[in-house]
Amino acid sequence: MNRIQTACYCLIASALVLSGLLVVQLSERVEPNSAEAALVIARENFTLMTAEVRSGEEALFVLDNTSGTLLVYRLEISRKSLQPAGGVRLDQIFSGGVDDSEDDDDRRRR
Repeated sequence: MNRIQTACYCLIASALVLSGLLVVQLSERVEPNSAEAALVIARENFTLMTAEVRSGEEALFVLDNTSGTLLVYRLEISRKSLQPAGGVRLDQIFSGGVDDSEDDDDRRRR
């Protein structure tokens, strides 16, 4: 084996080692798409939960157990701000979007 072949084998071996290190580093940086509640508080008729939605940004989920309303607030930790992001009545989601203005008699007639 001459010097050129030895150099080629060394380059191939070092490329494989560097590729392996790159794969290990990238696999550590990739976060799975999972939701983890950082804090959950359930008191009387309300449930509060925080979860990270982006890097440096969390959301506060407020569930009113009496009315079945879910409110979402965006917490920007770096800016120390709380902004409403949306809200929904859970009965509308699970009943296919029935209008609240209808009473039970109107629903039975259908």
